[in-house]
Amino acid sequence: MTDFLSTPSRDRPEPGRFATTCWTQVLASRGDSSESREALSELCEHYYEPVLAYLRRAGYDRRGDARDLAHDFFAELLRGQQFDHLEREKGRFRSYLLGALKHFLSHRRSHDQAQKRGGQSSEFSLNETGVEMREGPALADVRATPPDAWFDQQWAMTLLSRALAALESECNAEGNRTQFEHLNPWLTGEAEHGDQAALAEKVGIPANTLKSTIHRLRRRFRQTVKAEIARTLSDASDIDGEMAALFEALGGGGGAKN
Repeated sequence: MTDFLSTPSRDRPEPGRFATTCWTQVLASRGDSSESREALSELCEHYYEPVLAYLRRAGYDRRGDARDLAHDFFAELLRGQQFDHLEREKGRFRSYLLGALKHFLSHRRSHDQAQKRGGQSSEFSLNETGVEMREGPALADVRATPPDAWFDQQWAMTLLSRALAALESECNAEGNRTQFEHLNPWLTGEAEHGDQAALAEKVGIPANTLKSTIHRLRRRFRQTVKAEIARTLSDASDIDGEMAALFEALGGGGGAKN
């Protein structure tokens, strides 16, 4: 689902078009207003899967604990307990979320180790997996994608899936459901060749207009992706940089830098 990114785009967002986004609402009051808490809750709901993917890749799912740990993390995040460690430098929710998750895991490990040293707990704790992962099968394959890079890849896939779903809803509302269903492979890079005459007949448009129709739909997909990216940034001027990071992550180049 990366091909559309490789084509230079002229549909840059207009100044101020993304002036107010979910993440800017959160940053504006550090999560203290009802609007910012609602915005943060929405972002957390949308990007739950990359967090879960990170936990599993880092070795926290050997006993099926990743979902419980993810739930605890988001519960703490939504209570506002992570905002003392808010990173404002780059203004990316992606960067903040991963940093907050690492801080949460470090704090949880320290807490559990302190309990064990004090003899306060002899039962299995979620964060004992943090110790076991050093020698368990999760790290046995050195060729496996590192957790940070895996987080970026899953983030990218989640973002593109959301953008594609938004475009599908838009096409359905315009009465173009069948057209979207047949042209979808050209958006995601899953199809570049084939009998376009037969495809045009299925879609119900002249064959000589199929190419321009695909081009317009791909362009609209790029716009939808940029709109989704903008929701996770504090500065709209960073959209192209985040788009490049997204492309790098999906290309398997070691993940986007935070």
